[in-house]
Amino acid sequence: MKIANSRFLITGGSGFVGSHLTERLLERGAERVVLYDKAVRRENLAGLQREPRVEVIEGDVLDPHGLARALKGVNGVFHMAVLPLGACEKDPALAFEVNIRGTFTVIAETMKAGAGKIVYSSASSVYGDTPDVMDERHPFDPWTMYGVSKLCGEFLFRPFQTKLPYAIVRYMNVYGPRQGAGLIPAVLTKIQAGQPPVINGDGSASFDFVHVRDVARCTMLAMERDITAEAFNVGSGTEATVKEIVAMLLELTGSSLEPVYNLDAQVPMTRRVGSHEKAKRLLGFEAAISLRQGLEELVKEANG
Repeated sequence: MKIANSRFLITGGSGFVGSHLTERLLERGAERVVLYDKAVRRENLAGLQREPRVEVIEGDVLDPHGLARALKGVNGVFHMAVLPLGACEKDPALAFEVNIRGTFTVIAETMKAGAGKIVYSSASSVYGDTPDVMDERHPFDPWTMYGVSKLCGEFLFRPFQTKLPYAIVRYMNVYGPRQGAGLIPAVLTKIQAGQPPVINGDGSASFDFVHVRDVARCTMLAMERDITAEAFNVGSGTEATVKEIVAMLLELTGSSLEPVYNLDAQVPMTRRVGSHEKAKRLLGFEAAISLRQGLEELVKEANG
């Protein structure tokens, strides 16, 4: 599907990744981008306030009538609205409603509207915790309500694959501007406050950190390329431990603080690193922003 002159709906479009995706779509010449959010994060859309091609609609993915109105004239849909990890663990019933029933509602209304394709934002959580480098054929083993709900969402597309072209993008550890929570913003907040960053465990847990602008670009490619019923890991291929991330942030900020280790803390994951070879082969995607470059940008932004 061509991005230029096409119309797109992004559920959760004012969020962390969604706001960056909106910018990428506009850069590529999208005719209109509709952002459909239950709680609109206006702070993420500061640079788009005077953009006539962007429409913001407050609505719930559980509301078929609201979705139907937002979907009018839309060519493609990016389904990014989600109840995040922490909220899923606190309220599993709500996670079921938003992440599973909500995804089904989005699929059903997208088909009714006659949109040409949907891209579903999933997560590396569907694989669970594994020492292996995960490709897309790696066994699923989610053990959190968040991971289970994202995997259920993926499987909901299968019965409709002959009626609705779709692609699934499984994000690794996304970081970058506008991130509200996570390891990197938490560490930067501590450093800015003159407090030592806290590392749970021994800091050896490692992840594939990928910059949000690279994630937005790969998500857009999944819509653009003529592929369907495929899933893609979205990562950078760069593995880093929690300890290494903290050390790099302390160095880049010029801080003399020393991290504090909470060795008694429970560490929920030890390693989650994915192969992005399939995305490279079928989507032509490779991460362009190195981890150090991305962290340098965040430090500069934090310093004003």
